[in-house]
Amino acid sequence: MTTIRVTRRSSGDAGDAQAPTVRPGAVRLELIDPVSARTTLDGAWWPRTRDLNAELAPLLEELGRRGIRATRVAFNPDSWAAAPRRLRVGDRTVRLGWFRHLDPQLLNLTGDLRRGRLDLLVVPPDTSEADAQRAFAAATDRANGDEPTVLLSGLDRPGLDPDRGQPAP
Repeated sequence: MTTIRVTRRSSGDAGDAQAPTVRPGAVRLELIDPVSARTTLDGAWWPRTRDLNAELAPLLEELGRRGIRATRVAFNPDSWAAAPRRLRVGDRTVRLGWFRHLDPQLLNLTGDLRRGRLDLLVVPPDTSEADAQRAFAAATDRANGDEPTVLLSGLDRPGLDPDRGQPAP
């Protein structure tokens, strides 16, 4: 399996299609950068599993390398396996909170003083690469006004309940 390229999309980037160039195991993340007017989403993340405990530390470390320091993470528990209330990342502790009212395909990170809240589309792990690339392009489009579940509803992914945007029961 190949991965999505990990880049920052500049305001002038029109979404040029390029072959993925990320090393295997790298965090599959793309952010809208630089930050300007508030958008519905700030980027997209494509974890490899639904184990938030295993997936979150590498994401937070990658965000740290990009100058973003999250101290709290909010998520919908219907999309993830059980997760701890706190997660140790490097020399700090990040607080996790689950909220059923959050969109199941949204990860909300707060605590960075320069960026404020960061809303990431969570592309389900079983998504095909082609669909993930389309989801990344839509999520990082500054003109996007769709909520995460709506954005993903048009993708052809097995096992997804199209009305709720989460794994089918």
